[in-house]
Amino acid sequence: MHSNLDTRMLAIAQRAAREGIGALSLGEALTAALVLDRNDWLQERGYRIGDALDRIGPDWAARIPAVSRQFEMELARARLRFSFEIVPREAEGEGYLLRLLDHNQEVGCGHFPARGESVRFADNQCAYDEAHAAGMAWLDGKQAAALPALQP
Repeated sequence: MHSNLDTRMLAIAQRAAREGIGALSLGEALTAALVLDRNDWLQERGYRIGDALDRIGPDWAARIPAVSRQFEMELARARLRFSFEIVPREAEGEGYLLRLLDHNQEVGCGHFPARGESVRFADNQCAYDEAHAAGMAWLDGKQAAALPALQP
């Protein structure tokens, strides 16, 4: 009985994590807010925790802790899947190489030179900062894209 209910609740939380609660029904929005520990969403809908638990009913309320743990585990898996590393470059002037990784396998890269013919950045720190920002943007995109595919 719990697995179908947990699956439904997890799907609601995943959708809310991606898109927010704007398009969700009141019950779904309250469920997502409770699973994701988003008191701001409860307040947005005019509810406190106790009132939200009453509104979603005892069966759903009883599953909130387990679904919340499942969501966090699946999110952690997605976060561990993708990573990046920034490696100092010695060829073609100083700067950095950004390596994009999926399960520790390189799936892309970027060059961030600080000096040379294709100077893009004022110094090594600027090149590193840009490589880091590009890596974080890629990581955020990959993790967000992986979120809908999470399975309970």
